[in-house]
Amino acid sequence: MIQTLTHRPNCSPLVVFMLLLIDHRLFVDTSVPVLQNPSDEYTKYVPIEELKLPEDQELVVRLPSNSLLKYTSYKDVSILHFDVPPDSRTAYFTFKAFEDPKSAFQRKCKPKDVTLHLKASSYPVISPENITFPKNFFTTDQRFKVYDLQFLSDEQQQRITIEGPHVGNWFAVAFVSWSDPNNDRIEQQGLTASCDTLLSAEMSVSRFRPIIINNGQEHQDNLTSHFLPKLNGANETNIKEELNASRPLRSVPPKQQKHKPPVVVKSEYISEGDSNGAAQFRNITENHNSTRTANNEIIYRFYVPDDIGDATARITFDQVCDDCPAVGFHVRANGYPLGGTDHGHGSIIRPNQTTEISIPFGVQPNSWHYALLTFVNGADASEIPTEIYNSTANHSLSYSLLIEYNMEEPASLLEKPKSAVNNSNSSIPNPWEPTKFRQMNFYSLLRQTYREFFMFDYDLRPDVNGTVPETLNLTTQTPSGFAFDLGEVSDIGGTLTFAISMKEAHRASLRMSQPTQSPDLGGILAERLIGDPKEEVVTAIPTSSNQSMQIVVCMQLGEPGKPEYPDKCRYGQRLKQASIVVNHTENMGLVHIPFPESGRWYVTMGLFCHGSGTARVSIMESVKEFIREHLDMLAEMQSPCGCAASVPRYAACIRSPECLDAMNETETLKVKECIMEGNCSGNSKQMTQLFVEHHKAAMEQHVVLEDCNTSVVFSVSSSPCVAGRCGRFGRCYHYMSGGFVFSTCVCSKGYRGWDCTEDSQVPTNMSILLATLLLTLSNLLFFPSIYMAIKRRYYTEGVIYFFAMFFSIFYHACDAGEDEYSFCLVKIGVLQFCDFYCGLLSIWVTLVAMAHVRPDLVSLLHMFGAILLAFGTELNKQSLWVFLAPALTGICLISTSWGLRCAKSRKLFPSRRYLSVWLPFGLTLVVAGLVCYAFLQTKQNYHIVHSIWHMVMALSILCLLPSKKSFLPKC
Repeated sequence: MIQTLTHRPNCSPLVVFMLLLIDHRLFVDTSVPVLQNPSDEYTKYVPIEELKLPEDQELVVRLPSNSLLKYTSYKDVSILHFDVPPDSRTAYFTFKAFEDPKSAFQRKCKPKDVTLHLKASSYPVISPENITFPKNFFTTDQRFKVYDLQFLSDEQQQRITIEGPHVGNWFAVAFVSWSDPNNDRIEQQGLTASCDTLLSAEMSVSRFRPIIINNGQEHQDNLTSHFLPKLNGANETNIKEELNASRPLRSVPPKQQKHKPPVVVKSEYISEGDSNGAAQFRNITENHNSTRTANNEIIYRFYVPDDIGDATARITFDQVCDDCPAVGFHVRANGYPLGGTDHGHGSIIRPNQTTEISIPFGVQPNSWHYALLTFVNGADASEIPTEIYNSTANHSLSYSLLIEYNMEEPASLLEKPKSAVNNSNSSIPNPWEPTKFRQMNFYSLLRQTYREFFMFDYDLRPDVNGTVPETLNLTTQTPSGFAFDLGEVSDIGGTLTFAISMKEAHRASLRMSQPTQSPDLGGILAERLIGDPKEEVVTAIPTSSNQSMQIVVCMQLGEPGKPEYPDKCRYGQRLKQASIVVNHTENMGLVHIPFPESGRWYVTMGLFCHGSGTARVSIMESVKEFIREHLDMLAEMQSPCGCAASVPRYAACIRSPECLDAMNETETLKVKECIMEGNCSGNSKQMTQLFVEHHKAAMEQHVVLEDCNTSVVFSVSSSPCVAGRCGRFGRCYHYMSGGFVFSTCVCSKGYRGWDCTEDSQVPTNMSILLATLLLTLSNLLFFPSIYMAIKRRYYTEGVIYFFAMFFSIFYHACDAGEDEYSFCLVKIGVLQFCDFYCGLLSIWVTLVAMAHVRPDLVSLLHMFGAILLAFGTELNKQSLWVFLAPALTGICLISTSWGLRCAKSRKLFPSRRYLSVWLPFGLTLVVAGLVCYAFLQTKQNYHIVHSIWHMVMALSILCLLPSKKSFLPKC
């Protein structure tokens, strides 16, 4: 202890000195760049891990760097996952791509183009090659929006800002941008800098504080609007603090927003004009009113339990406020209400009454909902007078809000009398009994899952005996449907398929009967259609033989649609195109949903029946209408037409409505016959057919049938890829990225697309045959080299040249034929190894022969090269060093051997003719071949350039392999 106390004073100066150094480093460290102003965000590099977030943003997700691959198919994407927390007003997705050298000795890589797609709830469905999606794919306007971003891997910050993001999972897929592989250069490894493209990502959000309200709970509050003057600095902060202190806020955004609620983000690309010319990405938010306001919105949050599809908001204003702007009431599930009808329910109300205002709206079961009350401006309420919403006065509006859920009763209870309900046995529930949901009959489904990924289906529930109904009965009175749930991760990597078809027996009975008479019978058929001119036709009772049935199918995530004739679906206040329309002439309706969003899906089906009933119109009226429409035919009538003389009189009468109505039946029929007569009309057959069609359309009209039903069979299933298949020229695989599994097709033989059916780049059989012949037959030029080696007694070299030719021929015969003209002697991997190995070995033995070393060293060098080249080929057959190592070693061996011979004999070695003619010519061929092999090859010209490489290498051996006379010493 005494020694320790004695030595402490001696150590104190050193400790103090070290602390001063550390303190000095802390004060002078300027490694973190600082953005000078917000507009320079994309022009100055700020590492994501050192990014300083604004006060109103909260960092939620930071992902590790992901390696990006060049896109050839969906298997090459890297999946990034984000989880947007509840009560998020705005989500900020920040990305940074950069190049990471694979070796510390390599130079910096050139930035690459990077593409990123972002989507909520599931993986984005994309087509970077701009290939049309297969038929029956779900339309993009019925799914969550996909946000696109394209930038360079130059370490610059890129951001996507999304107002009112959907709460929950968000997925981004990123990759090195696609380019036409036919134009991509085939580069030799090692000639250019090799880097990995890495992507860093993070997500931050700005939140709001909602008021939680329950079913039937009334909440009272004040909706105020304060217009802030345009001040800067501390004055603006003080005014805001005073306004916020006027009353406690339940829902105040982290930063005071502008008078209009946030709207959908619009994205545009802006060229910054920097040195690399990268296209930057920026998000623009529309603001129709630049006046700044505070405390102008109140947000409620409420949870909707299962089996609830409708709710009613009851709003009561305490006093009339004629000068107040209109009040917007917006409701949205799982996200901040943006306003409008594209993101839930939206209503505009005037605070000019104190009576209770009821606003019915649809809700999603088992989901949190957000309700927004806010003053709106002219962009949201065009019917409000301009002087009201342009007023800059402050407003305060007291109100009470009550939200009630509308409970549905089972469909059977609504249809049965009370006595039947009381007498029924309620202890055994009927699984086939529908329940009412939004005034539609919904049937419960049972899920069956299989062993393979993304393999499951839904069917109607069996009864107590295990019986499952084969068909579902549809009626015209009430649409029918069902709902089913998809998991968040396990169910989104495949393709959801829904198919529906009318029962075969019903389709056969509903087919329209074909006409038994030809329309080419001219005036005879027309007379038969006329019959008695005085006859008034009575409406006929439609029969099953002339009915037409049509089923309109609506399929949507989170909200059931109400089918509307002929091909529309209504989702609350929105009207969209129907997912499927099936009539009696079609066998089946089908829709595929690749990578379906997780959540509850709804399928609703509406049956519409029409019968052909005869209209109560006079037959003469139909004939007069026909001759009025074809008045121009009278001007073409000439002799020998019997009506030619009366044409001016007929034409003048037809042009006058009073004269045409007074025209008698004889004259009317005569004009009609003249129009269809062969002597008067040059196309009498066509006119007769037109009259038949016109008369049938005039005498018949479609009558909506209220009492109509049919049976349908349906299928709800999920499978990998597209119905578990990838066409004839593709295979379905499962891939994992970022811990998420997805299925995709891998195409072959030049086919592309989501299901490997796009054939625009498929080579023809002739081009495949030509490429195969070029790559194989070009190796036959090795025969002169083999002959020359044997003639000059290079037997070992001749054997190696032969096997280099042999394995090259059979490797390309197996690889280049595209399964059309391919022939594989053994596995292609074995042939590829032998081709590379024998090619490298032929280069080595040729250099050893040129060195002209002692015979006892030749066998040693051959074995030395054979072993090391086999090791290098197996290690990495495409590496640059596998080619350079034998070449550089051989050149050093030749230089040493020739130099020692020249120094020892004091004479030129080898012969002058070899040095002046054959060696330069051979080296020229080698250099030309290497340039073709390393710099000129693309996928499109591979068969040509690589064949030239074969021929040049074979011819260079003839020039470089020396004869025995070349090594005779000469002066």
